[in-house]
Amino acid sequence: MKNKMLIILTTGPEDRGNRATLAFSMGVSALISSVETTIYLTMSGTFWSRWKASDTVHIEGFDPLNKYISLFLENGGNLLVCSPCNSFYCSIAENTALIEGAQLCGLTHIVNVALNSTTITL
Repeated sequence: MKNKMLIILTTGPEDRGNRATLAFSMGVSALISSVETTIYLTMSGTFWSRWKASDTVHIEGFDPLNKYISLFLENGGNLLVCSPCNSFYCSIAENTALIEGAQLCGLTHIVNVALNSTTITL
């Protein structure tokens, strides 16, 4: 059985991208280590699923957030976005598309992913 990791990101721009940077850098590290990795954006974390949301985030000691997101997707990471949360938390950005590679999902799907993964919440 292959190792699987689920990273649940619940925080949006309120921490200036600190937890998002950690989540995506950890996700890239897991993929490089041959761990099948899913990042699930929920609550205000759905903010990071939007086009250009991460463009200005650069936490000291890390690469820019948009670089980690690109690397995560390019290396086969699975980026899931809570569909109900997306409707609520991103309602102010209705005209902003999801980034390429992000997929809306329901709660049943993420429960199934979590049951078969090591899970970390940020």
